[in-house]
Amino acid sequence: MADYITKVLEYKTYPEQAYKSCAGILSFARRVGAKRLINACRWADSYGLYNYPAIEKILNNRQDELPLPEDDAALQDMPQHENIRGKEYFN
Repeated sequence: MADYITKVLEYKTYPEQAYKSCAGILSFARRVGAKRLINACRWADSYGLYNYPAIEKILNNRQDELPLPEDDAALQDMPQHENIRGKEYFN
């Protein structure tokens, strides 16, 4: 979670906004628990969102309780079989 807070501080233009955003994010730990907050930070980091509303939305939707999507699954190649046309078909 420290890495996420560091990124929030880096992405905000004004330090005062960053401090308030970080304080708000850390206050979620009292309401939802540290485990849920850590998972929410992981989700937000995977989307590249570094702000209070992103964490709030993830926690309200209980998205933090879902497993993080695997990046490798999106990068896998299509299976090869006779019904798949290759690039040669379209030339």
